[in-house]
Amino acid sequence: MILIDTTPLVALCDPRDSLHAKAIAALDRVAKRPIVLCEAVLTEACFLLSHAMQRARLERIVVEIGMAPLAIQDEADLRLDVFRWLARYAEHQPDWADGYLAVVSERKKDARVWTYDQEFRTTWRRPNGTRIPLVPS
Repeated sequence: MILIDTTPLVALCDPRDSLHAKAIAALDRVAKRPIVLCEAVLTEACFLLSHAMQRARLERIVVEIGMAPLAIQDEADLRLDVFRWLARYAEHQPDWADGYLAVVSERKKDARVWTYDQEFRTTWRRPNGTRIPLVPS
């Protein structure tokens, strides 16, 4: 399973984005596995893609690629783990979506995160301290 982060999702939707070509090129490789979209990432993408045309593109991409919503058994427990993760990395000012993906990547053992955010490579770790498995860029 691929957990998509906001940066590639926005890049796929906005041809003016500096990462658009990179995201489009990676899509063929990434789409061989199920792509999962969590609500935190979708919320952040909607905030960044504020124009109606951008949001229409977002909807079309989510539907055409078949991005599945993330199914979590115990959302309340997950939230607590994300808050703990955010506190651990507070000096780096992570956002909710970053923490959510880091925590979920530990819970879903087969998950890889598709992101272009450098902190996932250099700073963020799973709650147990291990590296977050990433989709190669």
